[in-house]
Amino acid sequence: MSSPPNPANFKINALILAAGQAQRFGRPKQLLPWGPQETILSHVIKQVQSTSGISRTYIVLGAWYDEIYSALRSSLEQDRVEIIYNPDWQEGMFTSLSSGLKHLDLKSNGQERTRNDGILVTLGDMPFITTETLTLFVDSAKQKSPHPLIASEADRPAHPYLIRPEHIGEILSLSGESGIRPFIQKKFPTALKIPVSHSAGRRDIDTWESYFAQRPEGSGEIIPPPP
Repeated sequence: MSSPPNPANFKINALILAAGQAQRFGRPKQLLPWGPQETILSHVIKQVQSTSGISRTYIVLGAWYDEIYSALRSSLEQDRVEIIYNPDWQEGMFTSLSSGLKHLDLKSNGQERTRNDGILVTLGDMPFITTETLTLFVDSAKQKSPHPLIASEADRPAHPYLIRPEHIGEILSLSGESGIRPFIQKKFPTALKIPVSHSAGRRDIDTWESYFAQRPEGSGEIIPPPP
């Protein structure tokens, strides 16, 4: 098994999973206001792109594709961001991870030969994961280790996580019924663990109540649909 290359030549790519329908919201949760002039997803992208050492960002979209792509297009740094469409988004988050990993694997092994020494996976509805946390992953990934990096909260796996290219085949061989969980649970004991607080690594936005309770001051006005 190969070791990561010299840190001077090290390349990390980020994979943001944002293809879910967010059925409880009745609209693209990814585009809900999050602070002045930002949305939940644009804030996540900003945190990723502000992280030194991340070469390129891949965003997996599915539900609400046209609306989200249209909203993001003007603000994305096109030379550093690529959108991946997951046609199977209705079958769950694992299909988005699979779509992203297959795309990255093809780019690494195809004619373009895009360098890929690590894939930092985060979720499009977790805006509490900061650039500082992501930087810990990038810096720690430069160690010569074949193990993945997994966020650890109270000695339990959390988000985000960083996988090596050699893990892609193992992950894609999973049935998908339990998502990425079997891989994370298997690797967690020997993984390089990055400590995160509960307020980041396990905190997402899955109801209107949690959105209004957690969103920053200055977020734009929005009226939820009737129950």
